[in-house]
Amino acid sequence: MKILVIDDEPNIRLLFQEIFKMKEYDTEIAENGKIGLELIKSNDYDLVFLDRKMPVMSGDETLNQLRAFSDVPVYLVSAFQTDEEIQSIKQTGATGVLMKPFTIDEVVKIAEKFS
Repeated sequence: MKILVIDDEPNIRLLFQEIFKMKEYDTEIAENGKIGLELIKSNDYDLVFLDRKMPVMSGDETLNQLRAFSDVPVYLVSAFQTDEEIQSIKQTGATGVLMKPFTIDEVVKIAEKFS
């Protein structure tokens, strides 16, 4: 299984890498949406975790551009937890939402759906 994590926070990227290393999933990282889109154009991923709030290119903008050429499953990672925000996220074309703070088990369960 090949997973891409797009997040501007180094500690979050490292956490995802460690979680997926335990599961022996192939994981690549990108620090912003622009880099993430380039990686997606040149690689086949089974799943993408995409932070919603990032500099350079937001998760929403990244997902919008991504959907023009790919239907890879994308989970938006967000700290927003109101019902309005969750509905807004779902309207972006995301496969699902992973709310911060999240647990290792939540991340693994999402990944296992696509492995």
